[in-house]
Amino acid sequence: MNPMRRIALAAAVAVLATPLAASAHGDRHDPPRAIPAMAVVAIVDSGINPYSVQFRDTSKLAYKHPSTYIPGFPKSAQALRLHLNLPYAQALKADAAVWATVAPKELYWIPGTRIVGAISMGAGGTLCPTTVKAPPASTAFAGDCTEHRILDDLGHGTMTASRVGGAKHSLAPTARIVEVEGLGAGSLDWVTAQPWIDVTSNSWLSLAPQPAGKTGFDDTTAAFARAAKRLLTVAASGNGAAFAEGGAPMPTYALSTGAPGVVLVGGHDNGHVTAWSGAPPHVVADAYGGWTGISNSSTVVRPDPIACCTSAAAPYVAGAAAQIVQEAREMLGATGTGVRGGIVAKGKRGLVKRGPLADGVLTLDELRTLLLRTADPRPKAGPDDGLLHWMGGPRAPDNTEYGVGGNPFCAGCTTLPAEWSSVPAAVDQYAQIGYGNIDAETVDHAVDVMSGEKAMPSRPTEDADYALDQQARAALS
Repeated sequence: MNPMRRIALAAAVAVLATPLAASAHGDRHDPPRAIPAMAVVAIVDSGINPYSVQFRDTSKLAYKHPSTYIPGFPKSAQALRLHLNLPYAQALKADAAVWATVAPKELYWIPGTRIVGAISMGAGGTLCPTTVKAPPASTAFAGDCTEHRILDDLGHGTMTASRVGGAKHSLAPTARIVEVEGLGAGSLDWVTAQPWIDVTSNSWLSLAPQPAGKTGFDDTTAAFARAAKRLLTVAASGNGAAFAEGGAPMPTYALSTGAPGVVLVGGHDNGHVTAWSGAPPHVVADAYGGWTGISNSSTVVRPDPIACCTSAAAPYVAGAAAQIVQEAREMLGATGTGVRGGIVAKGKRGLVKRGPLADGVLTLDELRTLLLRTADPRPKAGPDDGLLHWMGGPRAPDNTEYGVGGNPFCAGCTTLPAEWSSVPAAVDQYAQIGYGNIDAETVDHAVDVMSGEKAMPSRPTEDADYALDQQARAALS
């Protein structure tokens, strides 16, 4: 949809949907709704750098307690008041006392940012100065450095949050962000229990899936199954053999995070083929060197190899889902956040004349279907993709400090000098890319479908593949 037409439609719907309450004198001069439609995304990762310009918000709303505009948000959440306008190193020193007070498993919010929630459920990990530049494989490893609760000492969490909802180079630049530090089923269960969260992004997995018939061993798969039933749940499809070594993908049926209903995200690189990302995925996004905020800077936003692999692709797709949610709420004049009883957004019937919103409701199943069916059948380069791996060019190797993969999180995960656009659309490539690529154009396509300007795409081949995929996952979970 043309951006100006989208703005006009949203304004028209807002006028129709905003009640005009009469005063004691019968006047009807209430101002338009003060709280904009919004979406809330929770990221389970290594923490976040709240000083980054990626998350800054100078509006009045950013200084109000989230419970005043997000129904169900805990009133007990405390503010972390930070020196956001200082350079990172200076700010960290100025705020040392604030960070020292952060308690585990307590919810906070950060005024002056779109970070409406931040909680430390466990160790986020650190990146200590060593001769090897690559971070530890497990973000639960704290190393020799001081680790801060919530504040990202590793870099991975700031990257994923930036890919979800960074103000620059994300698909949801106004989304509200919740950062959950610490990986594991407990963190995801916390997210699932919050009725005001819409989407969750997960770029982690358990390497020891729960054995069949066992309980209490590892609840990761069960946690993802619960989450997928309650809110739009996105997870990375994994990287290479043993989820760490490039060359060939691991089957996603072995993923502890691949429960039925979870949207698994694989990768491409500026439209080029990456043969290592977990297969089959349900959709893909750029998975190497995308634009991202940096964990130790308040101003730097750049293409960086830390935006690596399906860890970077999954949050980008989660941002797309959040933007679709926000657009649906704008069209329906819906207030509040969260998915309740399978309903993502609810407004008046008939505000939108045709399409999935004609009944005044967007359901979780409709949101998932929109995201999948509007994906581009063949990945291509986009403005947020950033770097192309040196083997995709090809050219002389770069980022050699990370080895042949040129990234810190997957040894040997490289790009092929072959573009997906050269594969005919008639060829079924579901096993490698699912329904296809998610980018800004596909979000626009989803909005056009919701507005009734376009019909829901027909994807019979992918639908059949997906149905079989879900049957297999249900049998294995």
